[in-house]
Amino acid sequence: MILKLAELPYRAVNRIRRALYRAGVFQPQQLHKPVISIGNISAGGAGKTPAVIALARYLGERGHRVAVLTRGYGRADSSVSGPVTSLDAEKFGDEPVLIKKHLTNIAVLVGHNRYRNAYGFDTDLFILDDGFQHLQLDRDIDIVIDVPRPRFSREGRSALRDADFVIPRQLRTMIPEELRGKKVFAFAGLASNAQFFASLEGLEVIGTRGFEDHHRYTPADLAALRKAAGEATLVTTEKDWVKIQDPAIVAIGAEFVFEPGVLEQVVSIVEAAAPERRRKRRKNRLLQRVEYLAYRLAIRIVNSVSDERLLRWGTRFGAAARHVLRGRDRLAMRNLIAVFPDRDRRELRKTLDQCWRHFGREILLAIQTQNLSLEEIAARCPVVNRHILDEAIAYGKGVVLISAHWGGWEVAGLALMSLVQNVRTVARPLDNELLERDLQKIRARTGAEVIDRRKAARALLKGLSEKAVIVLLPDQAVQPREGVLVPFLGRPAWTTPAPAKMAVRAGATIVFGFCIPDGLRHQLVFQESIRVDDLSAEERDPTALTAQINRVISQRIIDRPELWLWMHDRWKGTGEGEATHAE
Repeated sequence: MILKLAELPYRAVNRIRRALYRAGVFQPQQLHKPVISIGNISAGGAGKTPAVIALARYLGERGHRVAVLTRGYGRADSSVSGPVTSLDAEKFGDEPVLIKKHLTNIAVLVGHNRYRNAYGFDTDLFILDDGFQHLQLDRDIDIVIDVPRPRFSREGRSALRDADFVIPRQLRTMIPEELRGKKVFAFAGLASNAQFFASLEGLEVIGTRGFEDHHRYTPADLAALRKAAGEATLVTTEKDWVKIQDPAIVAIGAEFVFEPGVLEQVVSIVEAAAPERRRKRRKNRLLQRVEYLAYRLAIRIVNSVSDERLLRWGTRFGAAARHVLRGRDRLAMRNLIAVFPDRDRRELRKTLDQCWRHFGREILLAIQTQNLSLEEIAARCPVVNRHILDEAIAYGKGVVLISAHWGGWEVAGLALMSLVQNVRTVARPLDNELLERDLQKIRARTGAEVIDRRKAARALLKGLSEKAVIVLLPDQAVQPREGVLVPFLGRPAWTTPAPAKMAVRAGATIVFGFCIPDGLRHQLVFQESIRVDDLSAEERDPTALTAQINRVISQRIIDRPELWLWMHDRWKGTGEGEATHAE
């Protein structure tokens, strides 16, 4: 009765969450490799763990490296996270240990934050255990095990339309031959103990005892069970046995049976799911219109107020953002403390407050600048050391222009287009089609060519061969498989080596440019260039050259730290900077 009373509000909350994800209000995090989720809409009793084992074994036998992501319910210490390194069920949880027991050559990663556990992990694909309601993580395939008449439903059946495969629960009980003809006493701690007891057909079961799911057995529990069994053999599930590991107790396994053809279809989808062609959920059209109307309203307001008022509003907007985006503020403060450990906390707090206000102003100024002519932009953003850029262009092998998310980089991009004709840069298309359409119009007016970052390498190299200026901002984190680990602000950080590799391959000149804000105006300052053709073989190494690029950017940030985007998780994947953010 208590379960039924709790079921309706629980289902209502999950329905609202799913609706918000479907509408694009919440965005799932996407991993670097395909993800297969196995889950259900009921609370336990579906056979998810045997299904994970069966699927992982099938994929492994076909040459795929598999890692299983699981929360690890029932652990003594929920703060433990990472790979399962032993069959210690108290430390890692009963289900992760059971998976590892069957799949010794497959990684099993335990932890509440499954995205953080998986980020950068070297594997071919992930299996997300009990993942149908874990909407925070994007997945390529959703497999749902359908259980008729569940005791407790997490969601209504309408949720099944998000599943790629809805399969029945089919478990084959693996009863050891040694039990045939013997009296047994069965016990279990599952979501549905009755299912296990009913599966023991053919055995002489003299009694049963059920415990709650993930029950931790005490010596007193085991003593009571032995007393109740008398001369009969104690039997239990493999999930319970890994918590006891008593050779006198017999473990009875269960094998999940997939419907014919399902596993072959899963493999074909996984093998076609290259990262650049990952399935992307389309944002709800109503939400796109709401965002677009808000953007157009912001443009109208920005263009109707005086410049002085715009700066005041931008300052207030940035100051307010600190209190709204508290997780980002905490992340930024951690980054500042790590980079400047000798500075007083109050001084760092002041720097961070200035940073928030700065970006509030820059957001409004960027909106205003987009609607100015190139001549007006040039008047508001004079250039310092233009000869450095002109000499690099004249060398005739293309220019890799390096900047960072520091100062007024959006204004800098527009100012550069007022100076140079052949400019190419990289961006990911917006998920709002209406905003992307307006952005394309602005780009067409400036004459710049914007390349989809997912297909950028070949197009950028072609641009360098055509003596173009390629603009790149390499100061943000990349996935370990895409980067090299080099110092950034004194701390190892995964950094893309793409600018260095392209410059070396094309013989291009690397030029650094930074946009310094000064009230309503900016200065676009070019500084030192690196002519790759003049470098030694050691200096031309992509890792060494990437480290040199990081040193130049780092020095600019150290000089004016309040102008850099400290809210970004720059040290993600290194074990230093990861942060979790609420939906």
